[in-house]
Amino acid sequence: MALEALVTALACLSATTTLPDKPVSIIRQNSLEPYAVNNGTGGCPVSALGGLTARLLYMNEELQALKTQLTELQQLITDYKRQQPAPEIGARILSFGPDAVPNALGAVAPAPVDDTPRNCRDQKHGQVLIRLAADVEPFYVSCDQKEDSGGWIVVAYRFDGSEDFNRDWHAYKTGFGSLNSEFFIGLDKLHRLTNSGDHELRIVMQNSKNEKRFAKYDQFSIGSESEKYLLYVLGAYHGDAGDSLRYHAGKKFTTYDQDNDDNGQNCARTHAGAWWYGRECFESNLFGTFQSKYGQEIGYFKGILWKTFVPGPTGSLSYVRMLIRPYEKLKGL
Repeated sequence: MALEALVTALACLSATTTLPDKPVSIIRQNSLEPYAVNNGTGGCPVSALGGLTARLLYMNEELQALKTQLTELQQLITDYKRQQPAPEIGARILSFGPDAVPNALGAVAPAPVDDTPRNCRDQKHGQVLIRLAADVEPFYVSCDQKEDSGGWIVVAYRFDGSEDFNRDWHAYKTGFGSLNSEFFIGLDKLHRLTNSGDHELRIVMQNSKNEKRFAKYDQFSIGSESEKYLLYVLGAYHGDAGDSLRYHAGKKFTTYDQDNDDNGQNCARTHAGAWWYGRECFESNLFGTFQSKYGQEIGYFKGILWKTFVPGPTGSLSYVRMLIRPYEKLKGL
């Protein structure tokens, strides 16, 4: 009641201060009948006190109604939370990963999943689309699942002489040929592949007598174009073809239009094919000239040669493949 009296007194004071000479008409709550507030010495009339009291009662009822609505709203929120627990929503967001994006309704949509393989492990035999990293464009490779337990990416293949391997720097950089025929994957791709993780190299070869041999190196990688695709890692050798690639470790790649060898002449021009040539040019050259089945025997060390198997100066390998795959230390030969 003290609060009501104070409110009434303030109302009367306001009325008598604002309008000192004239009576003021005030409408009672829930009534159209006016009553007068006088500024005389007698203070506020009793009718004014009744109107203010009614007004306070009305405001109190409004407040109670708002409290009831707020309670109902809080109950609705509680029921919704019980149906969609916060920990579950959080767990779903975490499971989608940092790239999850909320849609227009606030629900979290999972980020697209890229299931493109990074190599030929556990893939089909033949052409497979691979992607080395999320920010790298995918490309097709030829997978071999039959040679030495499988999982190999074929990086070079020669068997009928249909593809010319005496090409310029740009051709070797980007690659050439068809995956279902003779081809070279390209030095750029070979660099990215062998630097995406440890890789081993397997070279399968065959001579004109159909004798088949292989050479395997448990580490293999090449540098970037700025390093002239340097053959900078070559691991331990295993196989029955002999180690004719060891001489080329640490050598830069040379083509007929870009001489990066230590020889006084351009070895790619001398031997009709690009390779990792050194001061003495080579002990192997898998990108030399293919000898046609009925053609004249190639001389002057210009064929596809492997010193410990087909040494030259005449002749050529009739079949060769270079393959790489991720290296596993405990894997057998």
